[in-house]
Amino acid sequence: MYTLSENYKRFIEENKSKNKIINQIELTLLNEDGNKDDIDKIIIHNNQIESVRNEALDYLISYAYFVLSDDFISEEELYDFTALKRIFRIKEGDFIKLKHFEVLEVLKQQFIRMYSDNFIDTKEAITKVNLQIMFDLSYDEFESLKEDEVITSLINGANPKDLDISTLPKGFRI
Repeated sequence: MYTLSENYKRFIEENKSKNKIINQIELTLLNEDGNKDDIDKIIIHNNQIESVRNEALDYLISYAYFVLSDDFISEEELYDFTALKRIFRIKEGDFIKLKHFEVLEVLKQQFIRMYSDNFIDTKEAITKVNLQIMFDLSYDEFESLKEDEVITSLINGANPKDLDISTLPKGFRI
């Protein structure tokens, strides 16, 4: 069974799901005696994981916002998110395919915050990697999504070495 963090438990307390199946899964996750078989029974009994997928993605995006309220994604929060993706049977590509706009909003908000001072510190670099993992983005997809903010920072005089980038955007030279 998945042992989820205290942060996830706080999320559940503050954001009770209105979806019956998600709510049952939350209760099972909180129950110390709950196990993977119990979760599978909920999903199989309701035979609706496909119909709940959209709401599960919304649920995970809500959890991402909750996690990012302190502008950092810890290892245990990343573990929670990854475990929840497994529990809800979220496949690679589902976020971008089904919740493209919502994922872009989360990422854009973080990129604007991170690049606003024209410097990426260690915590921000870790958070960027964790965001890429959370939303199952390829390296190229992620680089493309953050490009506007990188360009803005460079135009504002940022040193490329301070931006945690591997290559300069087209049209820029050192």
